[in-house]
Amino acid sequence: MTKREARVIYPPIPDGGAAARRLIDFWTSETIPKSVFCYVSEATECATTPVLCFCLKRGIPLAVPLCEGYGVMTARAVSDFSQLRRGAFGLLEPPEDAPVMEDPEWAVIPGLAFDREGFRLGRGGGYYDRWLTGRKCRTVGLCRPERLLDRLPRNQWDMPVDTVITGVETCRTTKKAAR
Repeated sequence: MTKREARVIYPPIPDGGAAARRLIDFWTSETIPKSVFCYVSEATECATTPVLCFCLKRGIPLAVPLCEGYGVMTARAVSDFSQLRRGAFGLLEPPEDAPVMEDPEWAVIPGLAFDREGFRLGRGGGYYDRWLTGRKCRTVGLCRPERLLDRLPRNQWDMPVDTVITGVETCRTTKKAAR
C-alpha cells in the first residue's frame, strides 16, 4: 500500500477529544509540561481543544503552527484563542508577529493514522517531518483507536513520534524503527 492509497483508506474523522483528555490525564499523573507545541484541530481531526485549554488555564507556555510557505512552519506562542485567525489551508493560526517557540518540551502532532512504531500518515506536505527534524522535544500523536495500526508506509524523511495516544490506549514507541 502506498501513502496515497492509505490517505484514501484513512480519511480524517473526529474523535471528540478522547485522545487529548487521555494525554492530559498522563500529564497530570506524571509531570506537567513546561511548554507545549500543539496543532489547532479542525472538525475532522482528533480534537486538541482540551490540550489547548489545559495549557492556557495553567499558564503553560503554548505554541501553535504558523505556515510560512510550502512545507515550512514555525511554532508561535499564543496566550489566548482570540489571537488565532484563518490562515494557510483555512487553518487557525497565530499572527505572524507572535514570538517563535524554538524548543518546546512537548509537541502534539496530528495524523490521519499512526503505527505502533510512531510513524504517521499525514496530509502529504511534510510540514511536521521538516519541523521535527533535529528537535529534542517529546512528541505525541493523537489518533482514533482504529487508526493505530501495526505498520504504515514510510519514507526516509518521515519522523516518528515517541508516543501515540488514542482514547483507549497509550503506545510508547522506540523511534529507532526501520524506515
